[in-house]
Amino acid sequence: MKKVLLLGDSIRIAYMPLVQTKLSGIAEVVGPEDNGRFAKYTLWYADVWIETHGKPDVIHWNNGIWDVYHHSTEHGVFTSLEEYVRTIRQILDRLKRSGASIIWATTTPVSPNNVNCDNPEIDKYNETILALMRSENVAINDLNAIIKQDLGAYIGEDHLHLTPQGSEACAEAVAKAVLPYL
Repeated sequence: MKKVLLLGDSIRIAYMPLVQTKLSGIAEVVGPEDNGRFAKYTLWYADVWIETHGKPDVIHWNNGIWDVYHHSTEHGVFTSLEEYVRTIRQILDRLKRSGASIIWATTTPVSPNNVNCDNPEIDKYNETILALMRSENVAINDLNAIIKQDLGAYIGEDHLHLTPQGSEACAEAVAKAVLPYL
């Protein structure tokens, strides 16, 4: 059976069991229990996660929401755009060494009421990384566009995490994106 490795933050953690159910009998869907957090954290652990879970056939991956997070009004984003691009490129190089097919997932939007992140900044980071992924012929799963279809139904009360309906929408998109590689 083929193996799918899901990497990403708490959004991925929420939709992972749903993807496992959707691909049951088709692929083994695995991922770290740990939250992938910001890009540098994923860079630090990418090789460990691949080794721990075994050689994947497909890696579906995202980083971003932690990187655009503002801890306070006097500080900027946690990770500058330049550092983000550099780190994502390093992660991509590591993931490519696994031999797996790679799918990049865009960072999901937040509620307009989120005081620590804003969608124009998320869009800017997404657009920049999408250019990189296209130049590297990496498949793209636009989870951002899916969640933007209904922010009210898909974003939870904390203005960041997904509702069960939002997680279901992402899980459906992830399963659909992964299937052609199985």
